[in-house]
Amino acid sequence: MPDEDQAEAENRRRLLSDLYGTDVPSSMQGELLRTSDVARLFQVSERTVSDWARRGRIPSVRTPGGHRRYPAEEIHRLMLAAQQGEIPESPT
Repeated sequence: MPDEDQAEAENRRRLLSDLYGTDVPSSMQGELLRTSDVARLFQVSERTVSDWARRGRIPSVRTPGGHRRYPAEEIHRLMLAAQQGEIPESPT
């Protein structure tokens, strides 16, 4: 399966390059997590994660189908801050 994951990542990079050229938005460059993944990480409901995104508490992007995806790097940063008892700044 690692070869499949690697192939999928390469296909994703190629698609983003086709769509955006060299100007891929920074939120789209890294791995994107699903709402269910973020909910599991923070041990909250998917609805809570969606509410956080709607209110700007966590960064998200929308897929063409309207689903939210969350930049893994930003979610990791927020998790570390939460573990240290810090309230991270809202993304701008």
